[in-house]
Amino acid sequence: MKVQTHIVNETGTQIPVELITVIKDKKGGVVAIASSHDTMVSNTDREWEQTLTVTTPHLWHPYHPYLYQVVSQVYSKGKLVDIKRSNAGIRTIAFRSPEGKADAFYINGEKLYLRGANRHQCYQNVGDAAANSMQYRDVVQLKRGGFNAVRAAHYPASPAFLDACDKIGLLVIECEPGWQFFNKKDTVFAERTYANVREMIRRDRNRPSVFLWETSLNESPSPAWWAKKIVDMAHEEMPNDQLFVSDDFGANGKKYYDVCYKVTNEDGTDPMPQMPFITREWGDTWLADPAKENSLRDSRRYTEKGLLAQCMLRQTALNGDVREEKGGYWDHGRLDENPRICGYFLWSFNDYPRGSDSITAFCGSVDIDRYEKFGYYQLQAMQNARNPVYGPMVYIASYNNRPDLDSNIIVFSNCDKVKLYHNNRFVQEITRQGNAGTASFIAAKDGSPYYLFRLGSYHAGELKAEGIVDGKVACRHIIRTPGKADHLEIEVDALAVKPVANGSDMVPFYVKVCDKNGTVVCNKEPFQSYTLQVRATGDGDLIGADIARVHIATQQTEGGIGYGIVRTTSHAGIITITATGTGLTAAQKIIHTLPYAGRFVADGRHTKWMDEKEMVSPEKNDVAPVFNLIPLSCSMLTVSGERNNTDLAGLIDGDPSTIWKPADKSLPVIITISLGRKVILQGDKIAWGKDSDWYTYTLEVSSDGREWTKVINDKKISGQEYKPVRYNYSNVGFVRISISNVQPENSGLAIRDIGLFGTSSLP
Repeated sequence: MKVQTHIVNETGTQIPVELITVIKDKKGGVVAIASSHDTMVSNTDREWEQTLTVTTPHLWHPYHPYLYQVVSQVYSKGKLVDIKRSNAGIRTIAFRSPEGKADAFYINGEKLYLRGANRHQCYQNVGDAAANSMQYRDVVQLKRGGFNAVRAAHYPASPAFLDACDKIGLLVIECEPGWQFFNKKDTVFAERTYANVREMIRRDRNRPSVFLWETSLNESPSPAWWAKKIVDMAHEEMPNDQLFVSDDFGANGKKYYDVCYKVTNEDGTDPMPQMPFITREWGDTWLADPAKENSLRDSRRYTEKGLLAQCMLRQTALNGDVREEKGGYWDHGRLDENPRICGYFLWSFNDYPRGSDSITAFCGSVDIDRYEKFGYYQLQAMQNARNPVYGPMVYIASYNNRPDLDSNIIVFSNCDKVKLYHNNRFVQEITRQGNAGTASFIAAKDGSPYYLFRLGSYHAGELKAEGIVDGKVACRHIIRTPGKADHLEIEVDALAVKPVANGSDMVPFYVKVCDKNGTVVCNKEPFQSYTLQVRATGDGDLIGADIARVHIATQQTEGGIGYGIVRTTSHAGIITITATGTGLTAAQKIIHTLPYAGRFVADGRHTKWMDEKEMVSPEKNDVAPVFNLIPLSCSMLTVSGERNNTDLAGLIDGDPSTIWKPADKSLPVIITISLGRKVILQGDKIAWGKDSDWYTYTLEVSSDGREWTKVINDKKISGQEYKPVRYNYSNVGFVRISISNVQPENSGLAIRDIGLFGTSSLP
């Protein structure tokens, strides 16, 4: 093991320096040691390099994450003047086989199929301002959910999160901060991206969990010269054969990267079989409407219908279907169907970003409050029951409260067999082998497709599933139809984390509305809710309790469940959480906090913190102006290269799930809309076909169809820019939209919907 230690002599004199580096195993035993001597000139710094050998090392792997401790000790004149302890893991990684084939990801010479998720480090009520223990809980929950990897999208994650990944065993893609933007005109922008990459790699290059560095700006139109320079910088920071960098395959600088995302053509062919690839994001669509409960986005504020729809679409996509209406997309690389994919990263682990955007992305396998959806257990079933890290599991994806849905029951399990009982009556046994044909490519990758039990008719009551391994019941799951709301229960899932009284630790909790048997009264109809009053007393505070806008102290349940976070004080003791609701028996939970064993940094002079409050500008106006949608029909449309305008209905049907693509794929494509009357045009809303593509377009208006005025000129816009564009032009009879470019290079023009806003006629 090569160890570099940066030593600074801040004294005004030349001094002798001795560096002793010790590597210790988990039990504290010394397994390697090195000593170096030299003299350092005053006010200088330098890198000291030492080589240590660990014989027969324990190798780090996400399934057995063995960590050594590197202890660096600096002596001067026999006196210890500084010491630093760092964790380290010993492992090798590769994206090619020993024969050089780009066919899989390898760790310590063994293939490992990457089953990962993307994760935003934001939390309900606190955003990114979460305690280290919250970061740790996320890693535990990810690992429990069947994941062995995580993409820290789209920025370097909290060191506490990465510490937990090292310790618990979760492989990490670490990302340079950036998203859908590159400023070619400002050299300062580029210089800051270089600094970001250097700082990111320097901070985390010793972490065994980090296996891939995304030294690229997510879904951004960055030039090839920039990619080459930033990749060279990355290798300067970590000059060995264990640094691998990544970007989209469609990016301009793809030839400089070691691993690409989405190496595929639209027709399904493989454009570069020698390029290792991962599917960076799958399992979501930006323009889904969760309220319809038929898409890849769902929330417990609705019903089980949406939770089930997400799972069914994700299974279809994971099994290789590329049709968007089936949950897939062509650049996902066919996922489990692809024989040489290294793995995939679900978008996303958690919902986001409630409170900071008008649209909550309900694409998570867990809510933003980390409550687990059906899809969490679906991905859990992708791991082998005989892997001791994960073990056997079975989960009934139902509340058994929807007669129109619950005559067919979906069960997730990785066991050899699954037995289902309905009100203590045996229904059916299905074997894993027999079920494999329902999604054969998932099964071939050692995953488990969901089990579908057809009951014939609906009956309320109890459903029990048993998972059988080697002929024995290894696990079971029981659900019951909810009855009348009776009482509240408070659940605190510590996840092996004991709260510490350091003044900033956090403890999340759920308040559940239960029937008399303890079953959560989940929604049978969308938006069913109960009003709860929640408070914390003693040696802790309820975060957000004094901010009325965020509705913490008085809140509405979602799917029968409320949520809150308690912050500890600096005094160890007892925190009491109390929850009440009209007509419901109240609940109380006591949390014991541990004394803080560390030292506090001395507090500076500042205004005393009194309480939580929100500063609101009196001039702020959050009410958006109302604009009318102008009715459009196919007869109004003309598209260059298109002979039959009846095929253009998808452009104006108001349904973002339908996608129009031109028959002639050459650019530019010119769409002309003849309104048939004069209007005051007040804006437009174009829903582009693919959220990670970039579209360059011009929009013009005309009174007579001969003389045109440019409203938008050669604007380059992300496909994820879904918000309306506002303007005001009078006497408009014609609108012309010219699309001149689509990036990346292997993408084609696709439009989900075009809408125009304005008055139907001049006043």
